[in-house]
Amino acid sequence: MQLFDIKVLSVGYFNKESNTSLHRHNTLKSLVSRVDDIAFDSHSVTYWYKIAYHLSHYKFPVLLPDRGCVNEQIIKKMSTTQYDILWIDKPVTIRPETLQKVHQMQPDCKIVAYMIDDFMNPLHYSRLLIKSLPFYDFFIVNRLQNISELKRYGCKQPWFCFMSYDHNYHYPRMINESDKMRLGGSIGFLGTYEKERANSICFLVDHGLNIRVWGESWKKLKNYSKNLIIEETGLYSDDYCKAMKCFDIILCFLRKKSRDYHTTRSTEIPACGGFMLAERTQEHLSLFEEGKEAEFFSSNEELLQKCKYYLEHEDERKTIAQAGLLRCKTSGYSNENTIKKILEQILAK
Repeated sequence: MQLFDIKVLSVGYFNKESNTSLHRHNTLKSLVSRVDDIAFDSHSVTYWYKIAYHLSHYKFPVLLPDRGCVNEQIIKKMSTTQYDILWIDKPVTIRPETLQKVHQMQPDCKIVAYMIDDFMNPLHYSRLLIKSLPFYDFFIVNRLQNISELKRYGCKQPWFCFMSYDHNYHYPRMINESDKMRLGGSIGFLGTYEKERANSICFLVDHGLNIRVWGESWKKLKNYSKNLIIEETGLYSDDYCKAMKCFDIILCFLRKKSRDYHTTRSTEIPACGGFMLAERTQEHLSLFEEGKEAEFFSSNEELLQKCKYYLEHEDERKTIAQAGLLRCKTSGYSNENTIKKILEQILAK
């Protein structure tokens, strides 16, 4: 059902089914009467773009190329159609002069940014983004620590919201024994390599537990132990969601470099029907009740103890997983509920 009779120009990354930017874009289309789109990823990545992207991580004086001519496309769209909202997902290549021009052309159009990454992490740092911050009417982030940083760079209205899941994508799949063999196991982790994650996983393996890891950059642990299966690739589409139910326990580690206190998987795992064992943080504890809707740990020793316990208590695992799924629905952790609230607040200003 379309709830908002407005026009939105949505700019984001739309070429992968698993991309959360595409999920938010699709949610906008389900909530708004008209949504036009411009894709950052409509053009192939050039060699120069790869070099510039690498250098920009380390705050070199390099501006990321606008490989899809998105800035020009925004101005062209604005010159032909009156919009209520310009929604830009991860605006690392948007120029400040583009936003200034939008304000001049359409003073009543609200310019909104959504940034799922920690923009102060060198991996996501963008000089253009920093320069453009004063020209956004609203800037939505998923880390509380970003709020004061945004204000320091002149951002008008920074907002915090929890990361959310897509109810049309993240939901419990039907699985069979073949799926379990192909994707699952007793304990699993889905994500890229980080030293802290590897240390915890090796600790479990060293104490006799079987772990299977799906993700990039884990090759160095390929031959670490017969109890550790490294797949060296990520999971996408249905297989990503199926894997949440194909493991008895799904580990949820946080990215330290991005100062995470929760992550996309914090809601995606329960929403897909998985049993989540995550790092204990105040944000996780506010999302799910410990021991009833999810489980948490604060040390490798506690992680080991809880893995051993829940591997032996299947009924408790299933009860907690069901309660976590219900909490996602009743507390409105979906994109639909989250973006609906965001739009209501924007239009009320």
